[in-house]
Amino acid sequence: MSGLGLQHHGEWLKLSSAADIETNLVLYLQHERAAADFQNHLWNQRTQLALLVRNALHLRPEDYCEICSRQSWIQGGFNVCVMVAVKSSGRSTTYVLRCPFPHRVAESQYPGTMDEKLRCEVATYIWIEEHCRDIPIPKLHAFGFTDGRQFTQHDQASLLARFCRYIRRQVHRLFGLSLLSNYHPSSCPPTSKVGHMLLEYIRPDVGQMLSTTWESFKDKPQRSRRLFKAISRLILSLARAPQARIGSWRFNPDDCTISLTNRPLMVSTMTFEHSGTPRVIQQDQTYCCTDSFVADTLTLYDEYMRHNPHAVADEEDAYERMAMRTLLRACSHHFLMRELRQGPFILQFTDLHQSNIFVDSDWNITCLVDLEWICALPTEMLSVPYWLTGCSIDEIVGEQYELYDATRQTFLSIMDEERTAKQKELTLILRNLWESKGVWFWASLKSLNAWHFLFQDHILPKFFANNQAIALLRKPQTSGKRMLKRWRSRRPSTR
Repeated sequence: MSGLGLQHHGEWLKLSSAADIETNLVLYLQHERAAADFQNHLWNQRTQLALLVRNALHLRPEDYCEICSRQSWIQGGFNVCVMVAVKSSGRSTTYVLRCPFPHRVAESQYPGTMDEKLRCEVATYIWIEEHCRDIPIPKLHAFGFTDGRQFTQHDQASLLARFCRYIRRQVHRLFGLSLLSNYHPSSCPPTSKVGHMLLEYIRPDVGQMLSTTWESFKDKPQRSRRLFKAISRLILSLARAPQARIGSWRFNPDDCTISLTNRPLMVSTMTFEHSGTPRVIQQDQTYCCTDSFVADTLTLYDEYMRHNPHAVADEEDAYERMAMRTLLRACSHHFLMRELRQGPFILQFTDLHQSNIFVDSDWNITCLVDLEWICALPTEMLSVPYWLTGCSIDEIVGEQYELYDATRQTFLSIMDEERTAKQKELTLILRNLWESKGVWFWASLKSLNAWHFLFQDHILPKFFANNQAIALLRKPQTSGKRMLKRWRSRRPSTR
């Protein structure tokens, strides 16, 4: 039996060592099967999907439109990208039909989550197109929901319809109403009820994923500086318009407006829910106060540990993690900036990485994809991307800590050069969070499986000068009482 195993994220995992990892392999295999079944479903509907694209692009009967072979499709963690070949007026173009996996968004447990994800991502595209035109993103041509409702760009409507829409948009702006988008319901009958977004295809001459050249050029100073400059501009552009609440943008199909009325949809939230964690934050729940958002996020992680059969390795590990969860909640008030508790909040990337950034040969950013996890969050949650040093966040200790610190300082210096006078406070907050160790607390609220390393390596040493705290964490039964007693005697008197 020791020779048997399975492929797990590109590596061969023996069954004998399966219990040593935190991943729920039974769920992993179920998801692998569900992903294959969904792609088979899409392939079987290729005729209907091609007709859907025809209608969205207003193609003529003589124009060519066909779903490309499955070998060309791109499977991501939450979506599958179906390639569509179109030839019209002698010009060949490729489009991307992006469809969420139902199993990855817990659609069976919580019906409507697929549409929630689509509505948030569509609304984010619309917001960026309207307010952050310096952020390069693919063109969104059309989209549709699981109830069959489909929406296309209004610039393909008649001249009179476009003029009326322009007047309505100006009225919305004048009276401070919800942003009216440039999309309108399609007049064509639905050919498929697959939730989708029809996007521009990023051609190789436009750029390639940063991940393809990362290992080759990550240590080249000139390329790194260009990348730091481009990423800092993206961060500053999103942060330029402060928001009144914590949440995600939502497209409203009834009137084609967008509003900040959806719960903050982060990748960690969706991952926990599709893993069987009970929903803690409801779809229409937003926050006007940082404290309540932090409390609910901590509860979400608690629920994940309670319901995930692979959350702990054994009894000792369970005691240790329960003690850490308790102390993390107890120390949270030390990392909340009192003057920012009621906002303003800023839009942030919560899943920016090398595979959703497209760059040219000099590492200038040419396009961003995967916008579904952009949320309005507390300013303190913003940080310099940890992957810029080429390591995972739980590896930032020892020499890697010094390397990340140097990279962080370089990045913030470049951000200082790029920011406006009104954004001066932003880099100051980021520097203060580093000094207070708050950066690690906020990272633990976003990390799927590294929070306990962040707590042990960075947060706990803020309150305990030696390693006795770690030893106490590993002692069952009395660990919680002993740790809390030592906590009360050693906690700082000032924030």
